Amino acid sequence: MFTQIRTLVIYSTIFMLLFVLHIVFAANDYHLLFRVVALLITVMTFFSGPICMFIEPIQERYKTIYVQGLLISIPLSIGLGWAYSDMSVGLEMILFPLITLTIHGTIRQSSIGLTYGLK
Repeated sequence: MFTQIRTLVIYSTIFMLLFVLHIVFAANDYHLLFRVVALLITVMTFFSGPICMFIEPIQERYKTIYVQGLLISIPLSIGLGWAYSDMSVGLEMILFPLITLTIHGTIRQSSIGLTYGLK
């Protein structure tokens, strides 16, 4: 059972750790560290499918885990858009999910093979 959700647990743990760190760094005015962690959170949000594929050891699960990563990235990108628009509703909340869909769609369309051009 755990092997089926292992990749998502690892991804979620890393994301959660970064999220907590960004709060700690912001609260303590560690501006550079906050920006680095915010950048990592942004990359993890936009590229969750490919990142999950790198974590996944079983090639037969690549397609499933890629789609699961895509589905995770959509609400994360909406939240990221909310954060980037100063914690209010803004254009970023629409734009960021479109960016993540474009990124995931482009990588998935890769002609390199079944590994989506990633491994």
